[in-house]
Amino acid sequence: DAYRNIINEVLDDMKKLLRNETFANTVFAWKTQQPAGCTEVIFFPQDPAVFADNDIISNFMTLGYNWSQFYQRDLFLLSRLQEMGMPYLDMRMLYSRTDAHVSSLGNKLYGDCLQLC
Repeated sequence: DAYRNIINEVLDDMKKLLRNETFANTVFAWKTQQPAGCTEVIFFPQDPAVFADNDIISNFMTLGYNWSQFYQRDLFLLSRLQEMGMPYLDMRMLYSRTDAHVSSLGNKLYGDCLQLC
């Protein structure tokens, strides 16, 4: 898939840069997606994987966006970063939080609540 190819290419380029003496002391860090729901309640706050795998939520997350792919993309990215020993900020806990990001449309059904402000 295109996302995996891009991530692999970028990480490979970063590894090359780190082998270069000029960038030897550079620290790269990543952040996972900054997700949040547009629902009225908090879903499964203890386990974001449950939220990502829930049929009702998965159906909701397909409304005109590719939200349903974000969690699996995060897992792929984290596995690659762990392999490399690269630091990252894991924001997956926000998948289950309706209050993690408020939609600019006031939690309307078709509001895009996943953008960064």
